[in-house]
Amino acid sequence: MKLALPLIALGLLASCITSEKFDLDRAYARCETIKTVTVRDRCIADAVAESERRRQIEAQRDVQREADAEARELGRVIAGAEQD
Repeated sequence: MKLALPLIALGLLASCITSEKFDLDRAYARCETIKTVTVRDRCIADAVAESERRRQIEAQRDVQREADAEARELGRVIAGAEQD
């Protein structure tokens, strides 16, 4: 279990970096056809902000899932100790 947490954290970090690059590429692709520079810049800024919000929500969900998994594991350990 102690080894699993650092591996999960490393995987999460790698996926965030990959996801961020993908989100930026998608934002630029969506907004590059806009001819007005200020409107295009605003479009990109909005897309980047939205992708950041999504990443933060997903990170919160990952933390919650990890906490839930740890609570379940602790519950199993306690249940096993009570049966002995």
